[in-house]
Amino acid sequence: MTNTQEILTLQFGHYANFVGTHWWNLQETSFQYNSNTPSEINHDVLFREGHNSKGLVTFTPRLLLVDLKCSLKSLPTEGELYESLPDIAHYSGVNWDENKLDIRKEQKQHKNEFQQDIDNPKTLQQFSQKKYNLEDSTEVWSDYLYSRFHPRSVNIINEYQHCNKETPFDTFSLGTELWKTDFFQEDFVDKIRNYTEECDHFQGFHVLTDCTNGFAGLSSSCLEDIRDEYDRKSVLVFPTIPSFFPDNEYKTDREQVTSIMSDSTRVINLLLSFNNFKQHSNMFSPLCTSKDGWRQPGESRQFYHVNYNFKLPYHSSAILASALETITLKYRLKSNTFSTMDLYADLTANGRKAVATSICLPFSFNCDAYLIDCLDQWEGPLYQSLTPRCTIGTNRVMQHLTISGISESKIKKPYNFAGKQKDMPAYKYNSVKEMLEYYLACTTYATASHVTAVEKPLTVKPPYPDIFDKIIGSDGNVNMNPRSDNTIIESVPVLAGLHSGTELGEMLESLHSEARKLKIARFHQFTIERDEYEECLNDILTFKEEYEDSYLI
Repeated sequence: MTNTQEILTLQFGHYANFVGTHWWNLQETSFQYNSNTPSEINHDVLFREGHNSKGLVTFTPRLLLVDLKCSLKSLPTEGELYESLPDIAHYSGVNWDENKLDIRKEQKQHKNEFQQDIDNPKTLQQFSQKKYNLEDSTEVWSDYLYSRFHPRSVNIINEYQHCNKETPFDTFSLGTELWKTDFFQEDFVDKIRNYTEECDHFQGFHVLTDCTNGFAGLSSSCLEDIRDEYDRKSVLVFPTIPSFFPDNEYKTDREQVTSIMSDSTRVINLLLSFNNFKQHSNMFSPLCTSKDGWRQPGESRQFYHVNYNFKLPYHSSAILASALETITLKYRLKSNTFSTMDLYADLTANGRKAVATSICLPFSFNCDAYLIDCLDQWEGPLYQSLTPRCTIGTNRVMQHLTISGISESKIKKPYNFAGKQKDMPAYKYNSVKEMLEYYLACTTYATASHVTAVEKPLTVKPPYPDIFDKIIGSDGNVNMNPRSDNTIIESVPVLAGLHSGTELGEMLESLHSEARKLKIARFHQFTIERDEYEECLNDILTFKEEYEDSYLI
């Protein structure tokens, strides 16, 4: 019997919820209901079993998410899996004086084609084989949400409105002040406690959070409370950074000034939040599909056989979610006793709590090829960094990688038909894990690489965006005969990893350099004194020094 070590996921902010929505969709669309082919993954780590009011069994993410007013569109706050609360204005148990009532109804939000299909029992089973143009209809993350949430999962901040330029929720200080309200100090903390107390072997927290706006302060305050109450539990933080900010496309001088001020505000938020994550998490890994991340996200990163629109959160968040789904498999497998604490022990030696995340999506594998040939002929980097201002090195790195979607039959040819493969040193290895570890040992110096291999590929059926080249077939492998426009890609092989090396110090130094240029006294919306800001700058600089090689000698 599997000893499940449960994890509670917390999501703070609109872009973090874009990433989280793809992540939950990836998991739920890959559920296997055939008892003859049991899943390799223990879904109880991140999901919980419950019952709705009709006594029906439910299986929902163990999740608390936070977003602003008007960020849900058609999704009810209490979700759609459980019955909605009655309309209070027509509740028969109360005698209302209709002459004294002022009833205002918000305009009902129209559901896009995808949401209509999954609401309809007649079309629900066919949605994964249908093409959707979600690029044009996705405005918020709930537009492509397939998973159904528990009523306590969605938490909306009514004090601030999504995309409201008059009263933006844009600074770390606004988030820290909001945490002090009863809604969070009491209600939200109670919901955390409710989730943790129903677990048998609670392991810790995943935290996905925006780190360029007020949610940086909100999540940081939450982490401080978590550390006080759950000091022995693990906390893994993924600060998310959009690959595009609309204000960077300015047309007038006034818009340019506004954009520069917004960029500066985001830099301060990043500095303050990273300093907090360093103190109150076990490990954190910033995520962004653009190279620079701060000041302006910069040039978008390129991935083999992927064509995505970096301006669309629907696209960029799908790539980040694919990485999260893959790297967390390490401690979500039924066959594994590995925990998040084991991960931290390997990657965060000497206080190196910041790590880089990488991905190879899809893992470029010819449909008629074998892994031994694929690795032998590989040109260029094996994976691409998803951490801003950080190019993952090949020298003195500690790394954990997970590869999924390569079957044991595709490692090498049988001995009687192997031909030239038999002369290759790698031919002696009989598993995906061993062969990839051998390749990494040959291509890196003084690097410890731990590989986990999962046979099941990443499921990328709708509502995952269609971002792959035409030469990627329905099984995710490279096929030189382009697929038709109507072909659905159901799954792809993927490689993703977490890495700790000196390059993380360069990331921290670049953030320090940008933040040092700013005089905090000019940013009146931040309730932080100059001395506190200087101390934060010094802390980040000291943190950066921990990544120098001399500190490991």
